[in-house]
Amino acid sequence: KSRLKFNKIQHGSVEEAFYEAIERRAIASAKKIIIISNSFRQPLFEYGARNEQLHTVYTGIDFNVIENTDKGFNNKLIISCVARLSPRKGHTHLLEALATIKPYLANVEVWIVGDGEMRKELEKQAKELDLACVQFKGERTDIPQILSRSHIFVLPTTNDNLPISVIEAMFAKQAIITTSCGGITEIISHFNTGLIVEPGDVPDLAAKIVMLLVSASLRTRLANNAKAYAEEHLTAKKMVEKIKNVYELEQ
Repeated sequence: KSRLKFNKIQHGSVEEAFYEAIERRAIASAKKIIIISNSFRQPLFEYGARNEQLHTVYTGIDFNVIENTDKGFNNKLIISCVARLSPRKGHTHLLEALATIKPYLANVEVWIVGDGEMRKELEKQAKELDLACVQFKGERTDIPQILSRSHIFVLPTTNDNLPISVIEAMFAKQAIITTSCGGITEIISHFNTGLIVEPGDVPDLAAKIVMLLVSASLRTRLANNAKAYAEEHLTAKKMVEKIKNVYELEQ
């Protein structure tokens, strides 16, 4: 899988003004604009979009769910975090939170799945914090298998919209802890389909992790609710149906 690389555009530069002009013209000429969460509405309004142009269609996926009644590994609770190792994903906050709750981690493994520019820095941080429970798994292609073993999914992102990894975790029946960034709270309802913390709030993140570690019933309820919501609202079929409906509005 390849990724396109883009050069950064300096704030206030001629390039920024040029691309902003293109975006404004595109918005003005569009009859309909599909957005993946309602968090896009206000920024698009500021670029001249009208409410009647905007149609929210949440990302839908076909996730290869692996049912596993024997979760865990070596009789341990598994916390997973699947994300690129970049500053905005909040891994440093996760490690800081774990360092404050070590008495609860004796029977826990933390699987950090993904790669990126922060890997060496994060490995160093985990070592300095003496977090022997943390394992860096690197980039993987077997995410369904990994999530089938996991009990708790944590994504402490500080800048996101609607992460695919959260949707995957919902299908995989995870008890989810994530943040209020972007459109996340449109699919993760606090104490219903997951737990929400504010970005960068390390003490609350630590408290929510402990809450799930000590309560199997809460883990089960959140996980079941998350999967049910995903199966009803976040499938690829549902996404295609909604996109089709947007096009049919113009006919």
